[in-house]
Amino acid sequence: MNHAYTFSTILYKLESWVVAPLPDGFEIEAVHPFGRTPVIATLGETSWKTSLWTDKEGATMLPLPKKIRAKLREGDEVTLSFIYDEERV
Repeated sequence: MNHAYTFSTILYKLESWVVAPLPDGFEIEAVHPFGRTPVIATLGETSWKTSLWTDKEGATMLPLPKKIRAKLREGDEVTLSFIYDEERV
């Protein structure tokens, strides 16, 4: 069974992306190149397939595509959840 992880965070801009950083201390094991881990994320009533990213310093973040975040911007607080996408692991 795939446990859902839920967290609240403040969005920030990373180059051309808007990302949701996971809480400090949340550790995942990257399973794909470039520190990516496939997940199915949910924001409100919308779910989408994406990947968690882990940067070189070990911070993990969830990217929010423009079509998903709609009017949300950098500095907005959001609550997201995700499950590991076992089909893509």
